[in-house]
Amino acid sequence: MTRLLSGFDSGRLPGAARSRSLFFTRLWRYAAGIVLLAGLVTQSMAIALAGGLAIATMLVSRGWNQLTLADLEFTRALDANRALPGDIVNLEISLTNRKPLPTSALRIDEAIDETLAAHGYRSTLSGGSGKRLVHLTGQLRPWEQQTWSIPVECTGRGAHRIGPATLRSGDPFGFFAARTDSTDNLELIVYPRVHPLADLELPGQRPLGDQLAVRTPITDPMRIRGLRDYRPEDSFRSIHWKATARHSRLQVKIQEPVTTLSMMILLNLDSFEHAWEGVHTDNVEMSIEVAASYAMWALDARYSVGLRANGVVTGSDQALHVPVGRGQSQQLALMTGLAKLEAYATLSFAQTVAAAVPSIPLGCTLVMITPMMSDDIARLLATTVSAGRRTVLVPLGDVDVPQLPGLIVREFYPGFAGSDSAEAAA
Repeated sequence: MTRLLSGFDSGRLPGAARSRSLFFTRLWRYAAGIVLLAGLVTQSMAIALAGGLAIATMLVSRGWNQLTLADLEFTRALDANRALPGDIVNLEISLTNRKPLPTSALRIDEAIDETLAAHGYRSTLSGGSGKRLVHLTGQLRPWEQQTWSIPVECTGRGAHRIGPATLRSGDPFGFFAARTDSTDNLELIVYPRVHPLADLELPGQRPLGDQLAVRTPITDPMRIRGLRDYRPEDSFRSIHWKATARHSRLQVKIQEPVTTLSMMILLNLDSFEHAWEGVHTDNVEMSIEVAASYAMWALDARYSVGLRANGVVTGSDQALHVPVGRGQSQQLALMTGLAKLEAYATLSFAQTVAAAVPSIPLGCTLVMITPMMSDDIARLLATTVSAGRRTVLVPLGDVDVPQLPGLIVREFYPGFAGSDSAEAAA
């Protein structure tokens, strides 16, 4: 869409455009000067005119080229910065010409992550940078804006970057080329897929076994189940004054105790026992999807949910850790953390969990999701189970599950061909 601007508020492209000649080399410039000088010396009008025209053409083209990318305003926007795999978001790119000189032969190369697919426009992979360049072309008359609307399909989980963009143009004769870059980026968060536990062939009603609620001394003042006589240890805040006046003796509200269910998801990003064996990307992505599915199920079931993984999030050198919590903000924190999680391990899973377990409350269920099993992980499981911690193991694929009394196993195989859950017993 192209329209004439009446007003537009955006940032201008940073820095000066870089210019280069496509035709007038140094040899051409010297030759034109020599021809002009020879024409003047020999008083030959034709020769002098030829040299003068060459020099004038070179100067005009170069001046136009230096101004062609000046006073341009470049903006980009997404209609949504959060999405799920398979969603299509709209990327809108606008370029405004704020000068009386037209910009011809305009080309924009917009960089997006290669896991994003731009529909309706030609794109090419940018070497080994993990980027895809979307190629846009057009031209701008004076004081005009042009807008490109690009449907972008989110084909995979991640914290995706859109940008930077490179703008190219030149003079109308094609003798010079100019280039400038837009250094700002947009972030598009694509969450992992969340599957109903029935689709994962995990028991949706009891995915954690026969879970018992942990009753705490904390009571809910909004839930009153009765009255009783006042005792010296009771707080004055618990006195029911209307009932006291009615019975002519102090009456205390009996409040329902708060029932808490909590879960800590422990996610293993190791594909194999040894780091030098590489990374099985499909298994890692499946592990992340299962972790997201468990987390969303637990939040819907009014659990307090936390998450730890032995990998870092994009743009950080810290391992993923989301403290136990609940509510809408916790759902956002969990899904964003899993979206930004790099698909490889940077720490030992057994060491990560062993260091974290002492800080996890005893009543919290531990859900370990792993695509592989090692001696260290088997010993870790034995330690947590023997310490009386409720431990649920979710092995993905062909994993040798240790036979431990009290260990709850929820087996799952990639390709959504799970097996029935069972308690592993010695």
